[in-house]
Amino acid sequence: MKVKQEFFGFNPVMWMGVVEDNNDPIKLGRLRVRIFGWHSGSLDEADGEPGVATSDLPWAQVMQPVNNGPNSGVGGPVTGIQKGTWVMGMFLDGEIAREPMVMGSIPGIAMQGNPNPVNGPPSEGFYDPDGVYPLNDYLEKPDTNKLARNEEDEPHPIINRRKNAKMEAQTGNFYGFNEPVFDSWKDFKAKYPDNKVWETKSGHIFEVDDTNAFERIHIAHKNGSYIEMGGAAGPGNRIDKVAGDWMLLADDNIVVSSIGPINITALHTNILSKTIYLGTESGVTIKGPVKVVGSVLADGLSSKAGATDKFTAVGGRIVTVTNGIITAVSEA
Repeated sequence: MKVKQEFFGFNPVMWMGVVEDNNDPIKLGRLRVRIFGWHSGSLDEADGEPGVATSDLPWAQVMQPVNNGPNSGVGGPVTGIQKGTWVMGMFLDGEIAREPMVMGSIPGIAMQGNPNPVNGPPSEGFYDPDGVYPLNDYLEKPDTNKLARNEEDEPHPIINRRKNAKMEAQTGNFYGFNEPVFDSWKDFKAKYPDNKVWETKSGHIFEVDDTNAFERIHIAHKNGSYIEMGGAAGPGNRIDKVAGDWMLLADDNIVVSSIGPINITALHTNILSKTIYLGTESGVTIKGPVKVVGSVLADGLSSKAGATDKFTAVGGRIVTVTNGIITAVSEA
């Protein structure tokens, strides 16, 4: 068996570089990487040296962790690295250097902004060609998300956004509810390195926080909808907020059980059902006027004050109620 010397294991070559393209045409998660020492930083010819356009860079396979393992659509995502990210890898074909593989990304601290204009055309290599990354808000700061770092002079904007969009629900003099939020960044008690944060480029956030006495799980949509267990809701509590409509659908039963009270605050409450059954030990209290559209069927009826109506009782008799008092019972 004849083995080529450039096969990985005989002559490995390690490298570092910067991602300039993540839009793999075959959608395999591959990246185009400008590699230090192998590719010129110029996109065009300069000083007699040929330039290397981003489109001329070879596509690099991306090594996945063992707990990811995508196979036939099963497993974790193969995408996630943004343009401008520093990565490290190896050439599978040695110094021939046409088969790069990315082994991992390297966070850092960007000391200067991107010289490329937003949305191009780009002028320099080793930067995001679209001119977006690094974000100005992270210049001279670690790439680590602000929610994970939790530094007093670098608050994450989600705290104020949520405070400004706080929901306060009140129905007359009855039950009211205020959305629990942090009053300020100082109330956010996550500590590095216990808070694991994933924030996408559009602003979706996933947090798993193991900070002692502040353990949380938090999932937030960029539009303001979120689920949080712990945190501002309190230890052991959970809050679900939807910025639009919330639709709960089931092909079978829905069971809601609570040891404590169930409180509902709404502008209107509509229940559409074939039948409604209420079973209580202490009775039903209705505060406010009651309007009945249709007939009321009952074995007996008594009222101290309220409704005025006529209805057909069991047995076919017509019952007249005036101001909550039965005033007449007649045969149909």
